[in-house]
Amino acid sequence: MLKSNIELAVKELWNKYFNYLEKLELSCDKLTIFAHNLGDFDGYFLYRGLMSCYHPENVSSIIDDSNTFISITCNALGELIEFKDSLRIFPMSLDKLCAMFDVEGKSTAYNPKFSNLELFNNPTLLQEFISYSLQDAKALFEALFNAQNMYFSKFNVDIESVYSTATLSLKIYRSKFQEDPIFILPSNIDNFIRNSYYGGGTDVYKGFSKLVYYYDVNSLYPAAMLNDMPYNLIKIHKNMDNINLENFFGFIEVEVLCPIDMKRPVLPHHVNGKTIYPVGNWKAVYFSEELKAVAKLGYQFKLIKGYEFSKANLFKSYINYFYEIKKNSTGVERNMAKLQLNNLYGYFGRKQEGLTTLNVKNVELTNVLLTRVVKSITPINEDYTTVLTYSNINSTMLEKLNNQFQSIGSDQHFIMSNVAIASAVTAYARIVMIPYKIDPNTLYTDTDSIFTTVTIDPKLIGDHLGQMKDEMNGIVIQEACFVGPKKYGYWYYDKDGNKVEKSVFAGVPRNSLTFNEIKAVFNGETITINVDNRFFKSINNLSITIKNIKISIKNTNDKVKINNEYLPILVNSGFNNTFETLFNKFKNLIIKTIKR
Repeated sequence: MLKSNIELAVKELWNKYFNYLEKLELSCDKLTIFAHNLGDFDGYFLYRGLMSCYHPENVSSIIDDSNTFISITCNALGELIEFKDSLRIFPMSLDKLCAMFDVEGKSTAYNPKFSNLELFNNPTLLQEFISYSLQDAKALFEALFNAQNMYFSKFNVDIESVYSTATLSLKIYRSKFQEDPIFILPSNIDNFIRNSYYGGGTDVYKGFSKLVYYYDVNSLYPAAMLNDMPYNLIKIHKNMDNINLENFFGFIEVEVLCPIDMKRPVLPHHVNGKTIYPVGNWKAVYFSEELKAVAKLGYQFKLIKGYEFSKANLFKSYINYFYEIKKNSTGVERNMAKLQLNNLYGYFGRKQEGLTTLNVKNVELTNVLLTRVVKSITPINEDYTTVLTYSNINSTMLEKLNNQFQSIGSDQHFIMSNVAIASAVTAYARIVMIPYKIDPNTLYTDTDSIFTTVTIDPKLIGDHLGQMKDEMNGIVIQEACFVGPKKYGYWYYDKDGNKVEKSVFAGVPRNSLTFNEIKAVFNGETITINVDNRFFKSINNLSITIKNIKISIKNTNDKVKINNEYLPILVNSGFNNTFETLFNKFKNLIIKTIKR
Protein backbone atom coordinates (compact mmCIF):
# COMPACT_ATOMS: atom_id res chain seq x y z
CA MET A 1 0.00 0.00 0.00
CA LEU A 2 2.83 2.39 0.88
CA LYS A 3 4.29 2.14 -2.61
CA SER A 4 0.98 2.34 -4.47
CA ASN A 5 -0.82 5.02 -2.41
CA ILE A 6 1.29 6.88 0.15
CA GLU A 7 -1.55 9.13 1.34
CA LEU A 8 -3.85 6.19 2.01
CA ALA A 9 -1.08 4.27 3.76
CA VAL A 10 -0.29 7.20 6.06
CA LYS A 11 -3.97 7.60 6.95
CA GLU A 12 -4.15 3.91 7.80
CA LEU A 13 -1.14 4.27 10.09
CA TRP A 14 -2.81 7.19 11.87
CA ASN A 15 -6.05 5.20 12.22
CA LYS A 16 -4.18 2.35 13.89
CA TYR A 17 -2.48 4.76 16.28
CA PHE A 18 -5.72 6.54 17.24
CA ASN A 19 -7.54 3.20 17.62
CA TYR A 20 -4.84 2.17 20.04
CA LEU A 21 -5.38 5.38 22.06
CA GLU A 22 -9.14 4.85 22.09
CA LYS A 23 -8.74 1.40 23.66
CA LEU A 24 -6.51 2.60 26.50
CA GLU A 25 -8.09 2.22 29.92
CA LEU A 26 -7.58 5.50 31.75
CA SER A 27 -7.94 6.30 35.42
CA CYS A 28 -8.80 9.93 34.65
CA ASP A 29 -10.85 11.93 32.16
CA LYS A 30 -7.91 13.20 30.15
CA LEU A 31 -4.84 11.70 28.54
CA THR A 32 -1.82 13.98 28.03
CA ILE A 33 0.78 12.90 25.49
CA PHE A 34 4.08 14.77 25.24
CA ALA A 35 6.21 15.08 22.11
CA HIS A 36 9.63 16.68 22.31
CA ASN A 37 9.33 19.30 19.57
CA LEU A 38 5.63 18.98 18.87
CA GLY A 39 5.65 22.66 17.95
CA ASP A 40 8.03 22.64 15.01
CA PHE A 41 7.88 19.03 13.89
CA ASP A 42 5.52 16.34 15.23
CA GLY A 43 2.54 18.70 15.41
CA TYR A 44 2.53 19.34 11.68
CA PHE A 45 1.95 15.66 10.97
CA LEU A 46 -0.24 14.95 13.99
CA TYR A 47 -2.66 17.79 13.29
CA ARG A 48 -3.14 16.70 9.69
CA GLY A 49 -3.58 13.08 10.84
CA LEU A 50 -6.25 14.02 13.39
CA MET A 51 -8.09 16.20 10.89
CA SER A 52 -8.15 13.37 8.35
CA CYS A 53 -9.39 10.74 10.81
CA TYR A 54 -11.87 12.79 12.89
CA HIS A 55 -14.41 15.48 12.26
CA PRO A 56 -12.60 18.85 12.30
CA GLU A 57 -15.01 20.21 14.90
CA ASN A 58 -13.57 17.67 17.36
CA VAL A 59 -10.00 18.82 16.85
CA SER A 60 -8.51 22.06 18.17
CA SER A 61 -5.05 23.51 18.59
CA ILE A 62 -3.10 26.35 20.13
CA ILE A 63 -0.51 27.91 17.82
CA ASP A 64 1.79 30.82 18.65
CA ASP A 65 2.72 33.76 16.41
CA SER A 66 5.75 31.89 15.01
CA ASN A 67 3.45 29.15 13.66
CA THR A 68 4.57 26.75 16.38
CA PHE A 69 2.08 24.29 17.88
CA ILE A 70 1.68 24.69 21.62
CA SER A 71 -0.90 21.91 21.97
CA ILE A 72 -3.36 19.84 19.92
CA THR A 73 -6.55 18.49 21.45
CA CYS A 74 -9.06 15.89 20.27
CA ASN A 75 -12.30 15.19 22.15
CA ALA A 76 -13.55 12.34 19.95
CA LEU A 77 -11.39 9.55 21.31
CA GLY A 78 -13.63 8.47 24.16
CA GLU A 79 -11.69 10.66 26.56
CA LEU A 80 -10.15 14.06 26.00
CA ILE A 81 -6.63 13.70 24.63
CA GLU A 82 -4.17 16.58 24.53
CA PHE A 83 -0.81 16.49 22.77
CA LYS A 84 1.70 18.91 24.30
CA ASP A 85 5.25 20.00 23.61
CA SER A 86 7.75 19.03 26.31
CA LEU A 87 10.37 21.16 24.53
CA ARG A 88 8.46 24.31 25.54
CA ILE A 89 8.64 23.25 29.19
CA PHE A 90 12.21 22.00 29.05
CA PRO A 91 13.91 23.93 26.20
CA MET A 92 16.85 21.63 25.59
CA SER A 93 17.71 18.64 23.44
CA LEU A 94 16.33 15.24 24.46
CA ASP A 95 19.83 14.10 25.41
CA LYS A 96 20.29 17.12 27.70
CA LEU A 97 16.83 16.58 29.20
CA CYS A 98 17.72 12.97 29.95
CA ALA A 99 21.02 14.02 31.49
CA MET A 100 19.22 16.63 33.58
CA PHE A 101 16.89 14.00 35.09
CA ASP A 102 19.48 11.23 35.19
CA VAL A 103 18.04 8.76 32.65
CA GLU A 104 19.45 7.06 29.57
CA GLY A 105 19.21 9.23 26.47
CA LYS A 106 19.26 8.50 22.74
CA SER A 107 20.70 5.18 21.65
CA THR A 108 22.42 6.68 18.58
CA ALA A 109 22.59 9.97 16.67
CA TYR A 110 19.80 10.60 14.16
CA ASN A 111 20.54 9.03 10.78
CA PRO A 112 19.46 11.29 7.87
CA LYS A 113 18.54 8.13 5.93
CA PHE A 114 15.60 7.73 8.30
CA SER A 115 13.89 10.59 6.42
CA ASN A 116 13.81 8.67 3.12
CA LEU A 117 10.99 6.29 2.20
CA GLU A 118 13.62 3.85 0.93
CA LEU A 119 13.97 3.05 4.62
CA PHE A 120 11.15 0.51 4.20
CA ASN A 121 13.11 -1.37 1.54
CA ASN A 122 16.10 -1.82 3.84
CA PRO A 123 15.31 -4.27 6.71
CA THR A 124 18.52 -3.47 8.58
CA LEU A 125 17.98 0.27 8.44
CA LEU A 126 14.30 -0.14 9.31
CA GLN A 127 15.17 -2.11 12.44
CA GLU A 128 17.72 0.57 13.36
CA PHE A 129 14.99 3.21 12.95
CA ILE A 130 12.55 1.22 15.11
CA SER A 131 15.13 0.80 17.87
CA TYR A 132 16.03 4.50 17.66
CA SER A 133 12.38 5.57 17.88
CA LEU A 134 11.55 3.24 20.77
CA GLN A 135 14.52 4.49 22.80
CA ASP A 136 13.54 8.11 22.04
CA ALA A 137 10.02 7.50 23.38
CA LYS A 138 11.32 5.57 26.40
CA ALA A 139 13.90 8.26 27.20
CA LEU A 140 11.34 11.08 27.02
CA PHE A 141 8.85 9.19 29.19
CA GLU A 142 11.44 8.40 31.88
CA ALA A 143 12.80 11.96 31.92
CA LEU A 144 9.30 13.45 32.26
CA PHE A 145 8.34 10.85 34.86
CA ASN A 146 11.31 11.90 37.00
CA ALA A 147 10.53 15.56 36.37
CA GLN A 148 6.92 15.08 37.42
CA ASN A 149 7.94 13.38 40.65
CA MET A 150 10.43 16.13 41.48
CA TYR A 151 8.21 19.12 40.77
CA PHE A 152 5.15 17.60 42.40
CA SER A 153 6.94 16.50 45.57
CA LYS A 154 8.86 19.78 46.00
CA PHE A 155 6.32 22.36 44.81
CA ASN A 156 3.01 20.52 44.33
CA VAL A 157 3.12 21.46 40.63
CA ASP A 158 1.88 19.05 37.98
CA ILE A 159 3.86 19.46 34.75
CA GLU A 160 0.83 18.21 32.80
CA SER A 161 -0.90 21.48 33.74
CA VAL A 162 1.69 23.80 32.16
CA TYR A 163 2.57 24.75 28.61
CA SER A 164 5.94 26.45 28.98
CA THR A 165 8.96 26.90 31.23
CA ALA A 166 7.70 30.35 32.18
CA THR A 167 4.33 28.92 33.26
CA LEU A 168 6.10 26.24 35.28
CA SER A 169 8.24 28.87 36.99
CA LEU A 170 5.23 31.05 37.75
CA LYS A 171 3.35 28.13 39.29
CA ILE A 172 6.34 27.35 41.50
CA TYR A 173 6.60 31.03 42.45
CA ARG A 174 2.92 31.15 43.39
CA SER A 175 3.04 27.85 45.27
CA LYS A 176 5.73 28.85 47.80
CA PHE A 177 7.09 32.35 47.31
CA GLN A 178 4.43 34.88 46.25
CA GLU A 179 3.36 37.21 49.04
CA ASP A 180 1.66 40.01 47.08
CA PRO A 181 -0.84 39.78 44.23
CA ILE A 182 0.44 40.67 40.75
CA PHE A 183 -1.92 42.51 38.47
CA ILE A 184 -2.74 42.17 34.81
CA LEU A 185 -2.23 45.43 32.95
CA PRO A 186 -5.13 46.81 30.92
CA SER A 187 -4.39 46.74 27.20
CA ASN A 188 -3.96 50.53 26.85
CA ILE A 189 -1.27 50.58 29.56
CA ASP A 190 0.29 47.42 28.18
CA ASN A 191 0.54 49.02 24.74
CA PHE A 192 2.37 52.03 26.14
CA ILE A 193 4.80 50.18 28.42
CA ARG A 194 5.55 47.46 25.87
CA ASN A 195 7.43 50.10 23.87
CA SER A 196 9.99 50.14 26.70
CA TYR A 197 10.53 46.36 26.59
CA TYR A 198 13.96 45.84 25.01
CA GLY A 199 16.21 42.81 25.10
CA GLY A 200 19.81 42.41 26.21
CA GLY A 201 22.51 44.96 25.49
CA THR A 202 24.29 43.33 22.55
CA ASP A 203 26.69 45.67 20.75
CA VAL A 204 30.05 45.64 18.98
CA TYR A 205 32.79 48.26 19.49
CA LYS A 206 35.99 46.93 17.93
CA GLY A 207 36.48 44.52 15.08
CA PHE A 208 39.64 42.56 15.79
CA SER A 209 42.00 41.96 18.70
CA LYS A 210 44.66 39.64 20.04
CA LEU A 211 44.91 38.39 23.63
CA VAL A 212 41.28 38.65 24.67
CA TYR A 213 39.46 37.80 27.91
CA TYR A 214 35.89 36.53 28.06
CA TYR A 215 33.66 37.10 31.13
CA ASP A 216 29.98 36.73 31.87
CA VAL A 217 27.65 37.66 34.70
CA ASN A 218 26.34 35.09 37.16
CA SER A 219 22.57 34.92 36.57
CA LEU A 220 22.16 38.46 35.28
CA TYR A 221 18.36 38.48 34.96
CA PRO A 222 17.78 36.82 38.36
CA ALA A 223 20.12 39.43 39.88
CA ALA A 224 18.07 42.14 38.20
CA MET A 225 14.88 40.67 39.68
CA LEU A 226 16.14 41.47 43.20
CA ASN A 227 15.48 45.16 42.50
CA ASP A 228 12.23 46.98 43.23
CA MET A 229 9.57 46.23 40.62
CA PRO A 230 6.75 48.49 39.38
CA TYR A 231 3.66 47.47 41.33
CA ASN A 232 0.50 49.56 41.77
CA LEU A 233 -0.30 52.25 39.22
CA ILE A 234 -0.26 55.53 41.14
CA LYS A 235 -0.95 58.12 38.48
CA ILE A 236 -1.10 58.70 34.74
CA HIS A 237 0.86 61.83 33.81
CA LYS A 238 -0.34 63.36 30.55
CA ASN A 239 2.07 66.27 30.94
CA MET A 240 5.42 65.93 32.72
CA ASP A 241 6.84 69.43 32.33
CA ASN A 242 6.98 69.89 36.09
CA ILE A 243 8.08 66.35 37.01
CA ASN A 244 11.61 65.67 38.25
CA LEU A 245 12.98 62.41 36.80
CA GLU A 246 14.84 61.61 40.03
CA ASN A 247 11.55 61.55 41.95
CA PHE A 248 9.65 59.42 39.43
CA PHE A 249 9.34 55.62 39.27
CA GLY A 250 7.64 54.15 36.24
CA PHE A 251 7.60 54.45 32.47
CA ILE A 252 8.05 57.63 30.50
CA GLU A 253 7.83 58.73 26.90
CA VAL A 254 10.79 61.07 26.37
CA GLU A 255 12.59 63.05 23.74
CA VAL A 256 16.18 61.85 23.87
CA LEU A 257 19.31 63.81 23.02
CA CYS A 258 22.44 61.68 23.01
CA PRO A 259 25.62 63.70 22.41
CA ILE A 260 27.09 63.11 18.96
CA ASP A 261 30.56 62.67 20.44
CA MET A 262 29.52 59.78 22.71
CA LYS A 263 31.62 56.85 21.49
CA ARG A 264 29.70 54.12 23.29
CA PRO A 265 26.01 54.96 23.68
CA VAL A 266 24.09 52.58 25.94
CA LEU A 267 20.41 53.47 25.55
CA PRO A 268 18.54 51.11 23.17
CA HIS A 269 16.22 52.27 20.41
CA HIS A 270 14.05 50.39 17.91
CA VAL A 271 14.65 51.32 14.25
CA ASN A 272 13.10 49.32 11.40
CA GLY A 273 12.62 46.25 13.54
CA LYS A 274 16.17 46.31 14.93
CA THR A 275 17.46 47.32 18.34
CA ILE A 276 20.39 49.72 18.05
CA TYR A 277 22.38 51.91 20.43
CA PRO A 278 22.56 55.23 18.58
CA VAL A 279 23.64 58.78 19.11
CA GLY A 280 21.42 61.67 18.07
CA ASN A 281 17.85 62.61 18.72
CA TRP A 282 14.69 60.47 18.96
CA LYS A 283 11.48 59.85 20.88
CA ALA A 284 10.77 56.60 22.77
CA VAL A 285 9.46 55.04 26.01
CA TYR A 286 11.81 53.85 28.79
CA PHE A 287 11.81 52.60 32.36
CA SER A 288 12.68 55.52 34.65
CA GLU A 289 15.61 53.77 36.35
CA GLU A 290 17.40 53.26 33.04
CA LEU A 291 16.95 56.93 32.20
CA LYS A 292 18.44 57.91 35.57
CA ALA A 293 21.44 55.64 34.95
CA VAL A 294 22.25 56.94 31.47
CA ALA A 295 21.64 60.60 32.40
CA LYS A 296 24.92 60.41 34.34
CA LEU A 297 26.71 59.73 31.04
CA GLY A 298 25.47 62.88 29.32
CA TYR A 299 22.07 61.90 27.91
CA GLN A 300 19.44 64.66 28.04
CA PHE A 301 15.69 64.12 28.17
CA LYS A 302 12.48 66.04 27.75
CA LEU A 303 9.77 64.19 29.68
CA ILE A 304 6.49 63.99 27.76
CA LYS A 305 4.02 61.63 29.47
CA GLY A 306 4.18 58.56 31.69
CA TYR A 307 2.72 56.02 34.08
CA GLU A 308 3.90 56.28 37.68
CA PHE A 309 4.02 53.12 39.84
CA SER A 310 4.64 52.22 43.44
CA LYS A 311 7.56 49.89 44.24
CA ALA A 312 7.56 46.32 45.51
CA ASN A 313 10.25 43.70 45.98
CA LEU A 314 8.43 40.70 44.55
CA PHE A 315 11.00 38.03 43.82
CA LYS A 316 13.72 38.12 46.49
CA SER A 317 12.77 34.88 48.28
CA TYR A 318 12.27 32.99 44.99
CA ILE A 319 15.59 34.12 43.50
CA ASN A 320 17.62 33.54 46.66
CA TYR A 321 16.12 30.08 47.16
CA PHE A 322 16.99 28.82 43.68
CA TYR A 323 20.35 30.58 43.48
CA GLU A 324 21.52 28.86 46.66
CA ILE A 325 20.57 25.52 45.10
CA LYS A 326 22.36 26.41 41.87
CA LYS A 327 25.50 27.53 43.71
CA ASN A 328 25.72 24.62 46.14
CA SER A 329 24.29 21.67 44.19
CA THR A 330 25.18 19.49 41.21
CA GLY A 331 23.28 17.36 38.72
CA VAL A 332 19.49 17.40 38.67
CA GLU A 333 19.06 19.92 41.49
CA ARG A 334 21.43 22.46 39.94
CA ASN A 335 19.92 22.15 36.45
CA MET A 336 16.41 22.54 37.82
CA ALA A 337 17.44 25.66 39.74
CA LYS A 338 19.03 27.23 36.64
CA LEU A 339 15.86 26.57 34.65
CA GLN A 340 13.60 28.25 37.20
CA LEU A 341 15.95 31.21 37.74
CA ASN A 342 16.14 32.17 34.09
CA ASN A 343 12.54 31.84 32.98
CA LEU A 344 10.16 33.39 35.49
CA TYR A 345 10.44 37.00 34.28
CA GLY A 346 9.56 36.03 30.69
CA TYR A 347 6.01 35.08 31.65
CA PHE A 348 5.19 38.67 32.49
CA GLY A 349 6.37 39.93 29.09
CA ARG A 350 4.02 37.83 26.99
CA LYS A 351 2.02 39.71 24.40
CA GLN A 352 -1.62 40.19 25.31
CA GLU A 353 -2.52 39.75 21.70
CA GLY A 354 -3.12 36.03 21.26
CA LEU A 355 -4.02 33.67 18.46
CA THR A 356 -7.17 31.61 18.03
CA THR A 357 -7.38 28.52 15.83
CA LEU A 358 -10.71 27.98 14.08
CA ASN A 359 -11.76 25.01 11.96
CA VAL A 360 -14.18 26.63 9.55
CA LYS A 361 -16.52 25.13 6.97
CA ASN A 362 -15.39 26.28 3.55
CA VAL A 363 -18.87 27.62 2.76
CA GLU A 364 -18.54 29.95 5.78
CA LEU A 365 -14.90 30.90 5.17
CA THR A 366 -15.62 34.25 3.50
CA ASN A 367 -17.60 35.54 6.48
CA VAL A 368 -14.79 34.60 8.87
CA LEU A 369 -12.15 36.29 6.73
CA LEU A 370 -14.21 39.48 6.59
CA THR A 371 -14.76 39.71 10.35
CA ARG A 372 -11.37 38.74 11.78
CA VAL A 373 -7.71 39.63 11.45
CA VAL A 374 -6.26 36.49 9.85
CA LYS A 375 -2.66 35.31 10.23
CA SER A 376 -2.77 32.12 8.16
CA ILE A 377 -5.14 29.85 6.25
CA THR A 378 -4.58 26.09 6.02
CA PRO A 379 -6.86 24.04 3.70
CA ILE A 380 -7.67 20.69 5.33
CA ASN A 381 -10.05 19.04 2.88
CA GLU A 382 -12.84 19.94 0.50
CA ASP A 383 -15.13 20.81 3.41
CA TYR A 384 -12.92 22.48 6.05
CA THR A 385 -10.13 25.04 6.44
CA THR A 386 -8.12 25.92 9.55
CA VAL A 387 -7.88 29.68 10.10
CA LEU A 388 -5.42 31.26 12.53
CA THR A 389 -6.79 34.60 13.74
CA TYR A 390 -5.60 37.29 16.14
CA SER A 391 -7.46 37.89 19.39
CA ASN A 392 -6.95 40.24 22.33
CA ILE A 393 -7.68 40.24 26.04
CA ASN A 394 -10.64 42.51 26.81
CA SER A 395 -12.25 44.17 29.80
CA THR A 396 -14.70 41.30 30.33
CA MET A 397 -11.84 38.82 30.60
CA LEU A 398 -10.01 41.12 33.01
CA GLU A 399 -13.08 41.41 35.22
CA LYS A 400 -13.49 37.64 35.20
CA LEU A 401 -9.86 37.24 36.25
CA ASN A 402 -10.30 39.92 38.96
CA ASN A 403 -7.32 41.77 37.44
CA GLN A 404 -4.92 39.33 39.08
CA PHE A 405 -2.98 36.18 38.21
CA GLN A 406 -5.57 34.11 40.05
CA SER A 407 -5.66 31.20 37.62
CA ILE A 408 -2.60 30.34 35.58
CA GLY A 409 -3.41 26.79 34.59
CA SER A 410 -4.82 27.56 31.17
CA ASP A 411 -2.64 29.37 28.67
CA GLN A 412 -5.29 28.29 26.23
CA HIS A 413 -7.94 30.81 27.21
CA PHE A 414 -6.27 33.94 28.50
CA ILE A 415 -2.95 35.67 27.97
CA MET A 416 -2.17 37.19 31.32
CA SER A 417 0.87 39.42 31.46
CA ASN A 418 2.45 42.38 33.19
CA VAL A 419 4.99 43.79 30.79
CA ALA A 420 5.97 46.48 33.33
CA ILE A 421 7.74 43.77 35.35
CA ALA A 422 9.44 42.21 32.32
CA SER A 423 10.56 45.60 31.02
CA ALA A 424 11.95 46.60 34.43
CA VAL A 425 13.93 43.35 34.72
CA THR A 426 15.59 43.75 31.32
CA ALA A 427 16.30 47.44 32.00
CA TYR A 428 17.96 46.65 35.34
CA ALA A 429 20.05 44.04 33.54
CA ARG A 430 21.23 46.57 30.95
CA ILE A 431 22.14 48.97 33.77
CA VAL A 432 24.44 46.32 35.24
CA MET A 433 26.23 46.07 31.88
CA ILE A 434 26.77 49.84 31.42
CA PRO A 435 30.21 50.04 33.11
CA TYR A 436 31.47 47.25 30.87
CA LYS A 437 29.97 48.73 27.72
CA ILE A 438 31.61 52.15 28.20
CA ASP A 439 35.01 50.68 29.12
CA PRO A 440 37.35 51.48 26.17
CA ASN A 441 38.95 48.03 26.56
CA THR A 442 35.68 46.23 25.83
CA LEU A 443 35.44 44.79 22.32
CA TYR A 444 31.94 43.32 22.38
CA THR A 445 29.04 42.88 24.80
CA ASP A 446 26.24 40.36 24.73
CA THR A 447 23.26 40.26 27.07
CA ASP A 448 25.33 39.07 30.03
CA SER A 449 28.90 38.76 28.74
CA ILE A 450 31.87 40.79 27.53
CA PHE A 451 35.04 40.32 25.51
CA THR A 452 37.80 42.64 26.65
CA THR A 453 41.53 43.19 26.19
CA VAL A 454 42.25 43.45 29.93
CA THR A 455 41.53 41.35 32.97
CA ILE A 456 38.81 42.82 35.13
CA ASP A 457 39.12 43.78 38.79
CA PRO A 458 39.30 40.55 40.87
CA LYS A 459 36.82 42.11 43.30
CA LEU A 460 34.17 41.84 40.58
CA ILE A 461 34.71 38.09 40.17
CA GLY A 462 32.92 35.59 42.39
CA ASP A 463 30.03 33.16 42.68
CA HIS A 464 27.44 35.61 44.03
CA LEU A 465 24.48 36.85 42.03
CA GLY A 466 25.54 39.56 39.60
CA GLN A 467 29.27 38.95 39.97
CA MET A 468 31.47 38.10 37.00
CA LYS A 469 33.04 34.77 36.17
CA ASP A 470 35.88 33.93 33.79
CA GLU A 471 34.20 32.04 30.96
CA MET A 472 37.58 30.72 29.79
CA ASN A 473 38.79 29.51 33.22
CA GLY A 474 42.14 31.25 32.94
CA ILE A 475 42.71 30.60 29.24
CA VAL A 476 43.48 33.65 27.10
CA ILE A 477 41.85 33.92 23.67
CA GLN A 478 44.61 34.34 21.10
CA GLU A 479 42.55 36.17 18.47
CA ALA A 480 38.95 37.37 18.24
CA CYS A 481 37.02 38.93 15.40
CA PHE A 482 33.65 40.71 15.77
CA VAL A 483 31.54 41.26 12.65
CA GLY A 484 28.37 42.46 14.38
CA PRO A 485 25.82 41.55 17.08
CA LYS A 486 25.68 37.75 17.46
CA LYS A 487 28.34 37.43 14.74
CA TYR A 488 31.85 36.70 15.93
CA GLY A 489 34.58 34.09 16.23
CA TYR A 490 37.72 33.42 18.25
CA TRP A 491 40.39 30.80 18.87
CA TYR A 492 42.59 29.71 21.76
CA TYR A 493 44.84 26.90 22.98
CA ASP A 494 43.21 24.54 25.48
CA LYS A 495 44.93 23.13 28.58
CA ASP A 496 46.56 20.41 26.45
CA GLY A 497 47.90 22.87 23.90
CA ASN A 498 45.32 22.03 21.21
CA LYS A 499 43.99 24.83 19.03
CA VAL A 500 40.24 25.35 19.49
CA GLU A 501 38.05 27.56 17.29
CA LYS A 502 34.62 28.89 18.27
CA SER A 503 32.09 30.86 16.25
CA VAL A 504 28.68 32.41 16.74
CA PHE A 505 26.98 33.64 13.62
CA ALA A 506 23.23 34.31 13.46
CA GLY A 507 21.54 32.14 10.83
CA VAL A 508 23.98 29.23 10.84
CA PRO A 509 24.74 26.53 13.44
CA ARG A 510 27.11 27.49 16.25
CA ASN A 511 30.76 26.69 15.55
CA SER A 512 30.04 25.93 11.89
CA LEU A 513 32.37 28.69 10.62
CA THR A 514 36.15 28.66 10.88
CA PHE A 515 38.00 31.64 12.28
CA ASN A 516 39.42 32.36 8.81
CA GLU A 517 35.88 32.41 7.41
CA ILE A 518 34.82 34.88 10.11
CA LYS A 519 37.79 37.08 9.21
CA ALA A 520 36.89 36.87 5.52
CA VAL A 521 33.36 38.10 6.21
CA PHE A 522 34.77 40.79 8.51
CA ASN A 523 36.96 42.00 5.64
CA GLY A 524 33.99 42.32 3.28
CA GLU A 525 34.02 38.98 1.50
CA THR A 526 30.89 36.92 0.86
CA ILE A 527 31.36 33.25 1.65
CA THR A 528 29.12 30.27 0.92
CA ILE A 529 28.68 27.29 3.22
CA ASN A 530 26.76 24.03 2.86
CA VAL A 531 24.08 23.22 5.44
CA ASP A 532 22.78 19.66 5.31
CA ASN A 533 19.34 18.48 6.40
CA ARG A 534 17.80 21.93 6.93
CA PHE A 535 14.11 21.60 7.84
CA PHE A 536 11.56 23.93 6.20
CA LYS A 537 8.05 24.03 7.61
CA SER A 538 4.85 25.44 6.11
CA ILE A 539 1.79 26.12 8.24
CA ASN A 540 -0.23 26.74 5.09
CA ASN A 541 -0.08 23.12 3.94
CA LEU A 542 1.15 21.45 7.16
CA SER A 543 4.28 20.12 5.55
CA ILE A 544 7.94 19.83 6.44
CA THR A 545 10.60 19.38 3.80
CA ILE A 546 14.26 18.55 4.31
CA LYS A 547 16.86 20.07 2.01
CA ASN A 548 20.59 20.45 1.69
CA ILE A 549 21.16 24.12 1.02
CA LYS A 550 23.88 26.65 0.43
CA ILE A 551 23.93 29.82 2.53
CA SER A 552 25.70 33.00 1.49
CA ILE A 553 27.16 34.92 4.41
CA LYS A 554 28.25 38.53 4.29
CA ASN A 555 28.83 41.48 6.58
CA THR A 556 25.53 43.34 7.06
CA ASN A 557 26.58 45.46 10.04
CA ASP A 558 25.07 48.96 9.75
CA LYS A 559 27.89 50.50 11.76
CA VAL A 560 30.77 52.26 10.00
CA LYS A 561 34.20 50.94 11.01
CA ILE A 562 37.29 53.18 10.99
CA ASN A 563 40.69 51.99 12.21
CA ASN A 564 39.14 48.92 13.86
CA GLU A 565 36.57 51.04 15.77
CA TYR A 566 32.83 50.80 15.07
CA LEU A 567 31.12 54.20 15.08
CA PRO A 568 27.67 54.57 16.66
CA ILE A 569 24.70 54.90 14.33
CA LEU A 570 23.31 58.42 14.06
CA VAL A 571 19.56 58.94 14.52
CA ASN A 572 17.83 62.23 13.80
CA SER A 573 14.08 62.34 14.35
CA GLY A 574 14.07 66.04 13.52
CA PHE A 575 11.93 67.39 16.39
CA ASN A 576 14.70 69.15 18.32
CA ASN A 577 15.71 72.53 16.92
CA THR A 578 19.15 72.38 18.48
CA PHE A 579 20.00 69.04 16.91
CA GLU A 580 21.24 70.40 13.60
CA THR A 581 23.58 72.80 15.39
CA LEU A 582 24.96 70.02 17.57
CA PHE A 583 25.37 67.75 14.57
CA ASN A 584 27.32 70.34 12.61
CA LYS A 585 29.54 70.95 15.63
CA PHE A 586 30.38 67.34 16.41
CA LYS A 587 29.93 65.34 13.20
CA ASN A 588 33.68 64.98 12.59
CA LEU A 589 34.80 64.76 16.20
CA ILE A 590 34.57 60.98 16.54
CA ILE A 591 36.43 60.32 13.30
CA LYS A 592 39.17 62.82 14.19
CA THR A 593 39.56 61.31 17.64
CA ILE A 594 39.91 57.79 16.25
CA LYS A 595 42.42 58.85 13.58
CA ARG A 596 44.65 60.33 16.23
